[in-house]
Amino acid sequence: HQVFQNTVHVTTAGVVGTWWFVPSEASSCWSSAIQNSFVRATTLSFGSICFGSFLVALVQTLRAMHRIAHENDDCNFLVCIIDCILGCVEEIIEYLNKWAYVYVGLYGYNYLDAGRNVITLFQNKGWSTIITDDLVDN
Repeated sequence: HQVFQNTVHVTTAGVVGTWWFVPSEASSCWSSAIQNSFVRATTLSFGSICFGSFLVALVQTLRAMHRIAHENDDCNFLVCIIDCILGCVEEIIEYLNKWAYVYVGLYGYNYLDAGRNVITLFQNKGWSTIITDDLVDN
């Protein structure tokens, strides 16, 4: 599910980027921009898509294992703290994935470079406060 959803996200980012920078290539319903973005997402960028999806799945698995392992445990406070931390990490990864996949779709960066560029963009534009506020609201 995650991989499919993220492939669509990367493809869409590529199409929108093409429409923005080269409008003539994205002028019809089945233009070369759609085809090229989809091929790029399912070939060259597919490793980055799978890696980001894997990170989310890994944290979700850790949360599920944590809940199962501590169903009968009496340390409810500690269980809540660990579950909260894992939940926060999951939300942060999912949030950064959205923006990193835009960089993957637009520029063809690998996942880690895209993530670094997103964080740099947020810091340079002063968006860190807005992002933090948005994450806290979630």
